[in-house]
Amino acid sequence: MRVNGLSIAALICAFLIPPFGILMGHIAWSQCRREHRPGAGLALAAMIVGYTVLLVVCGLPIIYYA
Repeated sequence: MRVNGLSIAALICAFLIPPFGILMGHIAWSQCRREHRPGAGLALAAMIVGYTVLLVVCGLPIIYYA
């Protein structure tokens, strides 16, 4: 079976545009779980990376300027 392409795209977008990576990761993870396709781990990684990057990008200026 082939890996869900949306999972790969979500992981790439998680580094570049975190909100889109998070959204795509949730959609891909749901598809992988529902259809029993490989790629759920990549989708989960995309969500984790997306949330982490978003937290760093939004959190550091708040901490720095507070």
